[in-house]
Amino acid sequence: MTTSAAAPTDPPSRGAGRPRDETIEHRVLPVVRAMLIETGYDELSVRGVAARAGVGRASILRRWASKPELVLHAVLGEVPDLTPFAGTDRRGWVEWVLRGSRELFARPEVRAAVPGLLTALDRDPDLKHRLWSGFSGPAAALLAPADADPERAALHARALIALAAGSALFLELVAEDDTGAIHEHITRLILDATVPDPKGAAPQGDSIADDERP
Repeated sequence: MTTSAAAPTDPPSRGAGRPRDETIEHRVLPVVRAMLIETGYDELSVRGVAARAGVGRASILRRWASKPELVLHAVLGEVPDLTPFAGTDRRGWVEWVLRGSRELFARPEVRAAVPGLLTALDRDPDLKHRLWSGFSGPAAALLAPADADPERAALHARALIALAAGSALFLELVAEDDTGAIHEHITRLILDATVPDPKGAAPQGDSIADDERP
């Protein structure tokens, strides 16, 4: 699941008249990912990244305003990649979000970045807002039917992303039962709760028979 800073996704303003170096991302971002795995978030510095990537520290800070923004771009990407589920139905979208969230939080550079990023986002409400908008806004716009209420579609998208990403994050970083079986079960539970069965069948998840109810 590739996503990142939110709409608006434009990077922080840079000095007028200075063209953007289109190659800097290819030189800098792989270095950030490698250094996250090697040293962790706390020990990573913009100065160290610049030295290893062979670019100026000022050039990095013109492109990314802070270390948290640089790390977010390195591990999540700058804009959401919606091509994997363009044109799919709601079920396909939910399955894609769940699978993508699991794959994302299993990546070693993401695992290394998460603790520091959580602290950084708590201290930077604007960055947190842009990140969250980047997760939910484009997905809601793509998924919603033409006649859907925009606010309701956005709320639904945010709720599903929170369920998917939250469960993946918790299972990967906290719980001991991070297995394919539990991820499958979570997928089934969320699909049963959010995606109507086109045949009108009862939900497929575990249920309590009438004679078993208290």
